[in-house]
Amino acid sequence: MSAVGSGELSDRSGAGHWLGLLPMAACVCDRHGSVLHYNAKAAALWGRAPRAGETWETMWQDEPAAAVIGEALRAGRPVTSASIVVAGEAGVHMRLLVNAEPSPGTDTVITFQRCPDTWNDVGGRLRDTLDALPTAVYTADADGHINFYNKAAADLWGVAPAIGTSVRAAPWSLLYPDGSPMPLTECAMTRTIAERQPIRNTEVLMERPDGTRIPILPYPTPLYDAAGEFVGAVNMLLDITHRKEAEERHTLFARELNHRVKNALATVYAIAMQTMRYTDSIESFRESFGARLLALSRAHDLLVRSQWQETPLKTVLSDALNAYGAGRLDIQGEEVELGPRATLTMAMTLHELVSNAARHGALSDGKGRVIVRWHAMTDDDGELQVTMEWCESGGPAVEAPAKTGFGTRLVSHNIMALGGRASFDYPPEGVCCTMKFPVIDERSGG
Repeated sequence: MSAVGSGELSDRSGAGHWLGLLPMAACVCDRHGSVLHYNAKAAALWGRAPRAGETWETMWQDEPAAAVIGEALRAGRPVTSASIVVAGEAGVHMRLLVNAEPSPGTDTVITFQRCPDTWNDVGGRLRDTLDALPTAVYTADADGHINFYNKAAADLWGVAPAIGTSVRAAPWSLLYPDGSPMPLTECAMTRTIAERQPIRNTEVLMERPDGTRIPILPYPTPLYDAAGEFVGAVNMLLDITHRKEAEERHTLFARELNHRVKNALATVYAIAMQTMRYTDSIESFRESFGARLLALSRAHDLLVRSQWQETPLKTVLSDALNAYGAGRLDIQGEEVELGPRATLTMAMTLHELVSNAARHGALSDGKGRVIVRWHAMTDDDGELQVTMEWCESGGPAVEAPAKTGFGTRLVSHNIMALGGRASFDYPPEGVCCTMKFPVIDERSGG
C-alpha cells in the first residue's frame, strides 16, 4: 500500500486508496481486530507501521484502554465518539476520539484522532461545573502540588489549603481502615502521580485538622495533555460515612435476627416438649401446641408493630383477650411499657391464663368474668416493679388441682425468667394468679 500501508499488508480491496483520502487516521480491521489496511496518519499516531497479523490492541502500549474498541470489533458493534487514553510506540500518552463502523462484510473501519486539550482550560464553565458538584474533586500537577479543588473538597477536608500545597504536606492525614497511620508513599493520589496509573478500591480514613475521621474512597486518575504529556492527576473523594453506617446497621441487624431466630426456635422446642409431656393424645397435643404457636406468632406481631421497642402492657392484655366481650372483662391499671423480652413473655403467660379460663374457668360459660388489675411502684433498690392480679369469678366452682399442670408451670417459669414470681390461689369462686415482676429497660442491658 506504499504510503498508505505497510508493504507486508496486501491491499486486496483497494481500501488503501480511499483511506489515504481521509483527513484523519484510519484503518480497517477484521472481526478478530487484525489490521488489514491503514493510512499514513494512522501509522504516524501509532509511531510505526503494523506488521502482518497485528491487532488494533497490540498497536498501542496501553492495551486495556484499546481493548474497549477491540471488544466492540469482535462483537460487530459500532463505536461512536469514544474517548480513550492510549500510548503509542514511543510511550507517549494521548487522548483519542475513536469511531468504528462495521462494514457490510466482516471488516470494520476505524477512524481516530487526538482530542483537543480541553482540560487545561479549568477556568470558566468547567470550573463552575466542578464547584457545583456535591462530590469532592481536586487536581494536582505532575509534582503533586494542588492546583484546583472545589467547595465540596474543602468541606470534606475541613480546611481550604493554599493552591500549590503539596499532597504530601496537606493539613489532613490518612489512615488505614483499622486506624493505623498510612505512609505518604501509600496515599492513592501520591501513587497515581508516581505510577501514572489510576487507583481504585482503596478505602481509607481521613483525619481532619479538628480530629474528626471520615471514611472515604479516593478515585485518583492520571491526566495527559493533547501532546500526550503527563500533567498531573484528578482525584474524586467519595464520603462513604452513610454506607459504613448502613453496613454496621446491617451487621447488627443480622446478629440480632440470628439471636432472635435462635431464641424463637428454642421457645418452640421447649413448648413442643412440655406440651407433649402433659398431653395424652395426638389430638390434644395438636390443639394445645397449635394454640401456643399462634400465641407466640401474635406476640411477635406486637413486637413488629412496635418495631421491637416498648409495648404498653394494656395492649398485650387486649390482644390476649380480644375474643371476649368487654362485659366479661374488668381491666384496670396504669400505663406501663414493656420491653421486647417482657412483651413476649407476658403474651405467652396471658395466653396460658386465658386458655385455662376458656377451658375450665370463668370464660368457659356465659356467666363468668375476669378481673385484671395491676400497679407499678419502685422498690427499695430503685427498680420499677409491676404487681398484676388475674382473678376469675362467676364460673364453675374451683378446686385446687392434685398436681401442677403445664400451663401453671409455664406461667411460673415465665415470670421467674423476668426476675419475678407468680403464685396461684384456688378459692371456690375462681382461680386467682398474682404476678410480680420488674420492668426492665432492655436498651440499657438490664
